Amino acid sequence: MSLPLPNLDDRNYAQLVEEAIAQIPVEYPEWTDHNPSDTGIVLIEMLAWLTEMVLYRVNQVPDQNIASFLSLLKGEPYELPINLTPDQQQEHLQTEIRTTLSQLRQRYRAITTPDFRHLILHEWTRQATATDLTVQRVKCLPQRNLTSVTPYETAKSHISLVIVPKQTEQLTANPLSQNPRKLFEFLDARRLLTTQLHVITPTYVAIALETKLILQDGSQPETVKKRAQQELSLFFHPTQSGRYWQGKGWQFGRSVYISELYSLLDQVEGVDYVSELILRDAESNDVQEVTLAPDQLVEFTLERSQISTVVQVGNETREI
Repeated sequence: MSLPLPNLDDRNYAQLVEEAIAQIPVEYPEWTDHNPSDTGIVLIEMLAWLTEMVLYRVNQVPDQNIASFLSLLKGEPYELPINLTPDQQQEHLQTEIRTTLSQLRQRYRAITTPDFRHLILHEWTRQATATDLTVQRVKCLPQRNLTSVTPYETAKSHISLVIVPKQTEQLTANPLSQNPRKLFEFLDARRLLTTQLHVITPTYVAIALETKLILQDGSQPETVKKRAQQELSLFFHPTQSGRYWQGKGWQFGRSVYISELYSLLDQVEGVDYVSELILRDAESNDVQEVTLAPDQLVEFTLERSQISTVVQVGNETREI
């Protein structure tokens, strides 16, 4: 399919004559005879006829001109093959135009944070080999040098890329052990000259829960407990969060609120209500909120948490 050429000027003879006559009162008010027999009107009609022919030629851009423009887009000389028929030349030219425009629309240079994110998650992932580091998530923090002693202060011309590798089973450990140098070199060739890159992994903030769930009549304690554990694990997972966070994992730098955990556990099937809930930070302090920095994610482990279920037996409650 040929690319449509723009119509540079689509005015016809009648429109040109009408526009010229409409300008007479503005340019020369003393000229009042606009009859076809007037000499000036005859000159206007002749010039409109000549202009219409010029406009027709303007819209007929030859293939050689298009080939010259294409050379400018490609950045190298391009010449039409001479051993083809005119129709074949036109088809070949349109194919080259489509290919060149497609290449120009591909992101190569990284300037903005979406550029870096796109290059890492798409271009790098597409060309990475089995031994290269493949990335599951990336957080771009402009004007931050997270490798410095003052990581959260403004650092002009710096950008920190916080990446979560895909292959690591224990994401909380998350070492950059699979050729991170290749990823850095890939980005280094595409950055602006004045941009300084820092490729790091996220810091994980450990939290723990202690909760007591009052069960609905007829609910199985072990089943409800497993459901609660599963929901909590998905809720805090850094990459595969199921129905939470669009399945992309806990958001970088998002704080943990105890009110959200009440709501989460209260919606677990089989839970009547949450009677107790204690949130503990990495130092085992009881808190209402755990604040995270922009490069941090949550490390939630069931081993450090305690979920107990309570069933009603007559007028008594029994913890299981």
